[in-house]
Parts: sequence; C-alpha cells; structure tokens
Amino acid sequence: MGQDNFSTERWPPAPGFTETQLNDVPLITVRPAMIPAVVGAGLMFLALQRMSYDYYELLRWAAPAAAIWIIVIAKSQHRTFWVVVMAAVAVVFNPLVPFTMPRENWGAVNGYSLLLFLGAGYKLRASRPGAPTTTS
Repeated sequence: MGQDNFSTERWPPAPGFTETQLNDVPLITVRPAMIPAVVGAGLMFLALQRMSYDYYELLRWAAPAAAIWIIVIAKSQHRTFWVVVMAAVAVVFNPLVPFTMPRENWGAVNGYSLLLFLGAGYKLRASRPGAPTTTS
C-alpha cells in the first residue's frame, strides 16, 4: 500500500479519535456518514418507484433512523447545517406524527431527500491517524 491513501487535508476527528491523536501523524480521510447515507438514499430511490403501501410504512421508520444516525455524526463534527437538514428529513418522514400530502408531492420530497442523503455522505468527512510509514 502506498502513500496515496494519506491526506494532507485535516477534517474533524473520526469517531473514536481526538484532535491530539491527529497531530504529527499521516492522516487518512474517512466518510463516517457514508453507510447511513447510502441506506437513506437507497430507501429514497426505492420510494421513487411504485411500491406497496407497506413499503412507505417501513420508510417512515427507516428514513428517520438513517437521518438520526447522520445527525449524531454531524453533531460530533459540529456541522450544524447537516444537523438541521437531517432533522428536517427525520421530521418529514417520522411515523409518530405523519405528514400527509398528495402522492405527486411525495415524489419530489423523496427525490430531494435522496440528494440530501448523498450530499451528507459525501460532505461529512473526518480524519483518522494513518499507520506511520517505515523506511528501510
């Protein structure tokens, strides 16, 4: 494995690491929100298809769960924009006090939510220490 995995850009520390652990070591950029983002985007992509009513009931539980997972990551990185955006997604899809609107409008909501999930997965980056290089 070569040096090309290391980054000179410094992002907030990845979960499980502190700022001081990132000092004076090679850094690796990771995307800690990628898994919930892909799950959320996949859910929204399927929602754009003609699915059964049961799927949309599942979506009302799974989409807020993915959004809350991203909120936890964004909050740990002090990324207020993504906390607010994902909180809005969680509120719109919440199963406890459901939003009701015509089916045609849900297509746009699902499409925008898909883009927001993908955006969060890409933009929420973190740094973790890389393995120190050894020279022989």
